[in-house]
This record gives sequence, C-alpha cells and structure tokens, in this order.
Amino acid sequence: MSPKIFALQEREEVRIKMLDEGFKLIKEHGMTHASVDKITKAVGLGKSTFYNFFPSKEMFVYEIIKYQRDQAKQLFMDILGEREKMSSDEAKDFLKQIIFSNNSIYQYLTSEDEAKLKAALPPEYGIDPSAEAITMHKLFTHIEGVREDMDFKVAANLIKIMAIAMFNQDSLHTESLDKALNLIYECLFSYIFK
Repeated sequence: MSPKIFALQEREEVRIKMLDEGFKLIKEHGMTHASVDKITKAVGLGKSTFYNFFPSKEMFVYEIIKYQRDQAKQLFMDILGEREKMSSDEAKDFLKQIIFSNNSIYQYLTSEDEAKLKAALPPEYGIDPSAEAITMHKLFTHIEGVREDMDFKVAANLIKIMAIAMFNQDSLHTESLDKALNLIYECLFSYIFK
C-alpha cells in the first residue's frame, strides 16, 4: 500500500496528531515500545505513511521534543506579552508549570533513550544538554531579577534532576517526593534569582 497524499493543511494536522498520539504512547510504553506501528494505528494511518512524515522514529521523537519546546516558548511569550521582561514571580510560576507538567517528554525518556537519540540524530538537532542551557539563557534575558553570575548549565541540571526524579519516582520515597521536589525547586530559585 502506497503512502497517502495530503493537502498542506491536512498534512500539518496529521503531523500534529501523530506527535500527540506518539507522545501518549511514549508516556504509556516508553520510547522503545512506542513502535511506529502503534503510532500509525493510533491515528488510523498505514505504517508507510509515517515515513512520508518522519525519516526515522528517532527523528519523530525529536519532533515531539521540538513541538513541546515550541509550546513552552509560546506560553512564555503569552505571559511576557508586549513587555521586555516578566517579573520573577511570573517566571517562577512559568517554571513550575513546565517542570511539574506531566506533558514533558523528558520525564518519559530514559538515559538509554537519550543516548539512542544522540547517536541517531545529527548534532545540530540539539539533543545535548548544552542546547537546553542556550534556550534557558535566551529565556532568562527576559526575566527580571536573574543573578548575573548564574550558570545556566547548573540551572538546567537542577531542572533535569527534577524531571528524572518524577520519571523514576517508583525508586524513591513517593510519600516524600513532593516535599523533596519543592526543596530542589526552592534551591533552583535561590540559585537563579537575586
């Protein structure tokens, strides 16, 4: 069966639907077990159509990361509005939304998954941690009260530690997880803001 041909707008709608459904499958089964077959069945398409949109499963997962990053950037811009900088309180609320959201793919990727992505994708696709630090630097230039001596990589690591803790919460004392995350969050804030 040959891949289906889509009009431009329909193509984008199908691509978004695949990204959304694929993310749901990754949340449920993990990256390894969220197969191309499962993804295409979830959206009612043939497997060959998937490769009409994405050259590989790794590129598909990268597209989910990029899609979620774009959504977070849009939320940031919506909060910022027409202003040059948002307040530190607004930034804290934004970061809480991002960090504690169960809609971040990073919570569902294992270190093995990230290694597979890094190996399969060209370096310019920004899966490495330094890309996160660059993104954070861009965001923090639009926030009031950020410490001048803050190392964006340290802040990115603290955020990543929280995501890893949420992903691996069955290995932790779950009854104390919220308290531990809030302590890390307060540490993050005292590190970022004056």
